[in-house]
Amino acid sequence: MAVFFPRLGVLLLTCLFCRPACGQDPVAIVIPHSLQKDADVVDRMDATEIDIESSHKAKIHSRHVYTILNAAGDGYATIRTYYDKFHDLVNATGILYDAGGKVLKKVRKSEMEDWSTAGSGILMTDARVKLYHFSCRSYPYSVSFEEEIELTGLFVLPAWRPQPSPAMAVESSSLVVRTPAGYPLRYKQYGDLQTVRLVGKAQGYSWEVHNRPATKEEALAPSWNRTEPTVLLASGDFDYSGYKGSLYSWSDMGKFVDALYQGRDQLPEEAKQKVHHLVDGLRDDKEKIDALYSFLQQDTHYVGIELGIGGWQPFDAADVYHKKYGDCKALSNYMVALLKEAGIRACNVLIRAGYAAPAIDTGFVCSQFNHAIVVAFTGNDSVWLECTSPDLAPGYLGNFTADRDALLLDNNGGHIVHTPVYGVKENRFNRTVRGSIDNNGDLQASLQSDYSGLEQDALQLQLDHLSKKELNEQRQQSLGIPNCTISGLNYRTIRAAVPAIDESMQLEAGQYATVSGSRLFLTPGAFLMRSGGLKEGETRRSSIELTISYQETDSILFQIPKGYVPEGTLPSASYSSSFGSYRIHADMSGDTLMLVCHYRQNKGLYPADSWPKLVHFFNLIRREGDMELAFIKQQ
Repeated sequence: MAVFFPRLGVLLLTCLFCRPACGQDPVAIVIPHSLQKDADVVDRMDATEIDIESSHKAKIHSRHVYTILNAAGDGYATIRTYYDKFHDLVNATGILYDAGGKVLKKVRKSEMEDWSTAGSGILMTDARVKLYHFSCRSYPYSVSFEEEIELTGLFVLPAWRPQPSPAMAVESSSLVVRTPAGYPLRYKQYGDLQTVRLVGKAQGYSWEVHNRPATKEEALAPSWNRTEPTVLLASGDFDYSGYKGSLYSWSDMGKFVDALYQGRDQLPEEAKQKVHHLVDGLRDDKEKIDALYSFLQQDTHYVGIELGIGGWQPFDAADVYHKKYGDCKALSNYMVALLKEAGIRACNVLIRAGYAAPAIDTGFVCSQFNHAIVVAFTGNDSVWLECTSPDLAPGYLGNFTADRDALLLDNNGGHIVHTPVYGVKENRFNRTVRGSIDNNGDLQASLQSDYSGLEQDALQLQLDHLSKKELNEQRQQSLGIPNCTISGLNYRTIRAAVPAIDESMQLEAGQYATVSGSRLFLTPGAFLMRSGGLKEGETRRSSIELTISYQETDSILFQIPKGYVPEGTLPSASYSSSFGSYRIHADMSGDTLMLVCHYRQNKGLYPADSWPKLVHFFNLIRREGDMELAFIKQQ
């Protein structure tokens, strides 16, 4: 998918810089023990200064001094400094120090590698990167990096996140933004931060963070970027490559982006005739949407394109028609043009895509998007279209873009909408295994698995990208059963607004059950809902987030060798809470073991003090999944 916003916001989060400090250099100062605990790297000093000169010009100076404590922190010893026609890299330097603060190496901008960022899914871009990696044979060592950039166009201002990772401790970090008198700088801060208003010639704002320790990551915690100190910046009024705009409302932002799209939805006559050939005579708008979306998927393919203002401005629809490729915004704009020619209203939608992307803040207007999709309207219904996918059905958005706020571009500029939510009705996994175990403990069985909604996304990705041999090997390994082979692997896919995949296979597993004297032991957990279990007794710091609602039903029917009966009570347990529910029950009818497990998970954000209940819930599931059933042969 295309990340089509200018790169500066990403740059300041990932690049490292240096400038000689006033007074004692921080690498010579002993790091407090409290900042070394649980840390891979310590941010000794981080100073970012943004001087806004006008609505279209700013200068940014950043200095970072990092002490790397172990191999896990080595990534912070790499300079990656990006530039393009909107970001002029004036200077970049770096210094490597040993544990005692002795300078081992200095590099200048001219000594750094210079690469295009094309590749990795991006076909065309004017963005480049200066790259240099420091390495040291012993720990700790320190690196100091500096960067100066002249920014042209203030549609996007960088975000400030002083502690981008829980494995980083922060000794000192600061942001200063200086503006001309009366300049409409907008900002929003998150977390434990204090704002200092600058007055006089130094009009603007400053923020600081000091002595913030690293922390251990917690299971099922919300995204780090959602919970830690952050400052978002935006310019109330700006000029971007000759396009003027403002960011006081989402409508304002929509109007600016819409101006970039103006006149780019014109189809050539040949394309118009193609549209009418496809849709004339179809009964309703949904059929027309299906036909045109299918045409787009079969006739075009996705490539990443980031050229100048093209990071936001799409290629003309006519270019996409003739060249048969485009990035997310170009394909979406083209799809809207096709639908418009068919008399169907459709809109481009800007969205923050990503399988684990944090939600945008709808209460602060600024660029928070990295992708574009389409929504088409028919009557009172809406049909969502992911135009970069050659496989998704019309109306379905996978977990890359589902269930999140987005900016719909309309005639009034734009407004916030929410993409489709898939819950337990849609996200289902049903598995049924029917088989027999012989007197040697060998298993022969048929396995039927039905996936729907978000539960089928991962499997569909494998079907799209793995060879038949690779898929067979992957599915066999996923069972986790020793001495297991599968055959007759078969799939039936249902392309719909809630897609589904039916999977069937035959399997054989030698010594699946253990026969010892007059007893037979088997562990059916490979065919049941699994949980890794959670640690008890921990003091929970962060909230708990379950990111998806879904339901799983597992049914096992095993024919046991004649003469064997259960030794002891067969499992039966149930648990229900706000997180979800779990039920398992087993019974024996003649020679047939019947075991059924139901699991339901409820998406949500839960308070930290509910951790013990969640631990109990997941550990119950783990216990039942690890259970061993014993059968004894009657004499």
